[in-house]
Amino acid sequence: MIKFIKRILFLAPLFAGLIWMQGCIHDDFDEPELADIPVGEVLTLSELRAMDTPHTFEGDYSVYGTVTMDDKSGNIYRSAFVQDHEAAINLRLQAPGGIYEGDSVRIYLKNTELSTYQGMLQLDNVNVDQHIIKKGTGVVLEPTPVSIGDIDGDMQAHLVELQDVQFEEDYVGLHFADEDELQALNRTLEDCHGNTILVRTSGYANFASEPIPEGNGTLTGVITEHRGEMQLFIRHFHEVNLDGERCDPDDDPNDEDPDAVTSIDEDFQSFEDYDVIEGNGWKSIAETGERTWICRTFDGDHFAQATSFNADDDYNIMWMITPPVDLDASTQPVLEFLSAQAHYSHDGFSVHIATNFNGQDVQDANWEELPATLAGSGDGQYDWVDSGLIDLAGYSGVVHIAWRYEGSDPEGNTGTFRVNNVKLYDNE
Repeated sequence: MIKFIKRILFLAPLFAGLIWMQGCIHDDFDEPELADIPVGEVLTLSELRAMDTPHTFEGDYSVYGTVTMDDKSGNIYRSAFVQDHEAAINLRLQAPGGIYEGDSVRIYLKNTELSTYQGMLQLDNVNVDQHIIKKGTGVVLEPTPVSIGDIDGDMQAHLVELQDVQFEEDYVGLHFADEDELQALNRTLEDCHGNTILVRTSGYANFASEPIPEGNGTLTGVITEHRGEMQLFIRHFHEVNLDGERCDPDDDPNDEDPDAVTSIDEDFQSFEDYDVIEGNGWKSIAETGERTWICRTFDGDHFAQATSFNADDDYNIMWMITPPVDLDASTQPVLEFLSAQAHYSHDGFSVHIATNFNGQDVQDANWEELPATLAGSGDGQYDWVDSGLIDLAGYSGVVHIAWRYEGSDPEGNTGTFRVNNVKLYDNE
């Protein structure tokens, strides 16, 4: 007993010391002060998007927004999307992480660069520690309900919910991306009216190996653009809610050429330099490769142009297609246009007509080549050549006219062809 009491007396000061030290430990640590990052002039995302590019910010500027998508899922890398009440933008980060979905942020713009990559506007060179000031977390920004047909370049970086959509049947059961090869893949999403958009998924996404669902429903994602092609990036697999009954776009009662015109007079003046020829009923479709017909300008003149020069793809086939034309409204329909060539290297340019083009699939239509006079090797560079009057009286009903370009950079078939002043009218 005496030994026990001595041991207690020996340990008592030690216990007292520990108790005293414990009393000095507390959980209310002082938060470190944030670096003194000035606010400067405050811009909106709309004002940011309206600026000319490229532009490097040298003064003190800030912009506010909410992070709608981060790179945690692996579907995007070193990127984040930020949106406010009317506009959105893609942030390109110097390093991954550090900024997350639901963060309310102020972005200090000094030394960042506003630029455009393949048609997508982005704020580049963003350092999370130096440029991002978090104002809050857990902010929920609801996606905007839209239809595929409403999506255009003005909706870049917006968080949206597409309704009444489904993946094209050929993709059902396939994976969203190639997880084994870590390869990004595009899968086509359609609505019940035949409108489509590409859903792009990285091989690093945590849902890359998930099978494409069969049903119809809603899908939430962020809109991007690549060379004039609108795309959608999924944030989370649980936002792919496609478990309803599929629809058949071919049976859409609204898909009966409601926009068929009776004449064409197109000088491409409504398109800007480097715009894809898409709009006002015109379509530009890349059958092989990613190149499409674009607008170019020279000395105030606007025209459509196609070339494979310096293309990323080994082979390119691209189509430029008119709005549907109702020839039954004409008794003597004729077509005429101007064409030009430059750096002629191959015979890869032709003009066609089809009576069964569905507005989407160029390979499924029966295209007949039209007997037009086209710019060729014997013509001067950029000299306009008149096609002559092309008689279309042998055709009836709704038709489409298409200019087709085929080329290959590795094979040296990179000649440039241009089209302008397209007219289709009744020559009675």
